Amino acid sequence: MTRYIGKRMLALIPVLLVVSFITFILGNLSSGDTARILAEKEFDRPTFEQIEAMRIKMGFDRPVLVQYGDWLGNVMRGDLGDSYANGKPVLHLIAHYFPKTLELALLAMLLLILIAFTLGILSAVFSGSWIDKLSSGYCFFCVSIPEFWIGLVLLYFFGARLGLISVIGSNTTAFPILPVVTMAVCNAGIYVRLVRTNMEEALASGYIRAVRAKGVNEFSVVVRHALKNAILPMVNKLGIGFGHFLAGSAIIESIFSWNGLGKFALESIKMKDYPVIQGYVLFMALLMVCINLMVDIFCSMTDPRIKTG
Repeated sequence: MTRYIGKRMLALIPVLLVVSFITFILGNLSSGDTARILAEKEFDRPTFEQIEAMRIKMGFDRPVLVQYGDWLGNVMRGDLGDSYANGKPVLHLIAHYFPKTLELALLAMLLLILIAFTLGILSAVFSGSWIDKLSSGYCFFCVSIPEFWIGLVLLYFFGARLGLISVIGSNTTAFPILPVVTMAVCNAGIYVRLVRTNMEEALASGYIRAVRAKGVNEFSVVVRHALKNAILPMVNKLGIGFGHFLAGSAIIESIFSWNGLGKFALESIKMKDYPVIQGYVLFMALLMVCINLMVDIFCSMTDPRIKTG
């Protein structure tokens, strides 16, 4: 197992290098003169000489590969640079905003698991019934309607119509009910179908027929035996889904004015705050590969059929 983990950790290094390089290059190719933007913040109406002086001061006059090498060297030392907007270290800003995104992702994942396993199990046990048809309709709805559209509808009804939340900003909201519901409900459909498929396969297996032949009641057959075999194939998908909630919550955070890392990244893109953007992408890439690694390790530990070579 130690050898397997070591191999996986080494394989992550080129992935992170490629992600960091592409992000850095795209940042340099994007429209807008960063030196001018920084000079305007310092001099209001900068002259050409002041812009060029800022360009030299920040090292933007050097070749892109040299700039990338310097930036990567600083990253290796734990320095992601300073924000152009407020001058604060990017690493501190990420640490400040990430807990809000993590809270949102954890709550959304818990609600998604509750919805997916409840509807998936009921659909498998009562296959062909009205419950199964209702579940299928819900899954079709999930894959057909964009997540942000549901968020805007909820914001309209509960904010503009009912006045239960602020449509300008929800920073004072202690519990992110609407963002959590939006993320969980809109993404649960595919998991419902996966749970249903896995449960149907488990319930049709010879092992379950043997358990029923022993006179075990149906509730125990479903919960204690079939569900145990149906959960393992879901672990990998749930891990990917959790990573999606962490990295893909920017639009939902922006809609509901939830001060998480995603919303902060969108604001940084508008301001062309490249150190923050590069730090955000690198951090999320690292987070995603670590989540995938932990899921693979868990699956290899719980399922002996998976070889860890």
